[in-house]
Amino acid sequence: MPSPSQLHPALAQVRQLGLITDDELDDAIAELDIIELQRSHNEDEDIDVPELAADAGLADTLAWLLRTDLLPQHGFLQRVRDLPRQHGGAALLERQQLAADALKLVNRQAIDTLYDVDLIDQWQRDAAHASLPTDRLLASPVAALCDMLRQGTLSASQFEALRLRARQRGSELAVVIIDAAARQARRELPAYARPGTWLKAALLLLALAFAASAMISKQAPSPAAIAGPGVERSDLQPRAAQAVESARLPGAGPDLSVTVVQDNAAPPAR
Repeated sequence: MPSPSQLHPALAQVRQLGLITDDELDDAIAELDIIELQRSHNEDEDIDVPELAADAGLADTLAWLLRTDLLPQHGFLQRVRDLPRQHGGAALLERQQLAADALKLVNRQAIDTLYDVDLIDQWQRDAAHASLPTDRLLASPVAALCDMLRQGTLSASQFEALRLRARQRGSELAVVIIDAAARQARRELPAYARPGTWLKAALLLLALAFAASAMISKQAPSPAAIAGPGVERSDLQPRAAQAVESARLPGAGPDLSVTVVQDNAAPPAR
């Protein structure tokens, strides 16, 4: 029986290109030996590890190494960044393109997992596929979901709608993924992109509206001292309440503009 290295010559090719080390090549061959041994002793059972197809190309082989962590992602990305110091011209482009294709394959799988567990729909999946990063690895569906938030493929309100749906009728895996993504998003994303930020902003608007109304009522002169007609702003509270309500709707963003007009001042142009 031919050895795994003979069955998968792509491993030797990616080594020749300098995208993996000798140690990583040895580890990959050992992993394939283990898989082959498990298969020979459990022919009727599925092997619960990612397998490398016998006819796998270079990009698929690199993607398999990344998925199995036989090729550590941080070391690999640093190796790719160092390529211009070692190569130029067509040789550099070949290696960079191969690395980008492998990253796309791994990242695409992470997006597909979100679709498979019914966290995102077909349109969101296709939009995420169209903007897959080629300079970093989405090592898990959680990272893929956070990247969609970061890129704007998924809005904060859409994320909250997905989270509610997952809690109501989603699988256990879907709930684990989206809750972990919510925790990571709170740590990493800018405040304006975090899930729930619009609702918090609308509540803040409501509080400001009440404060502004109270301040104006305290500072306003008595009716006898007013020489001309005043401008009444009784619409502040209804506008703030409308903003809170619109923040609850998926895809809706509240109007955060508040204009306070003092007595004797002309109302703003609409």
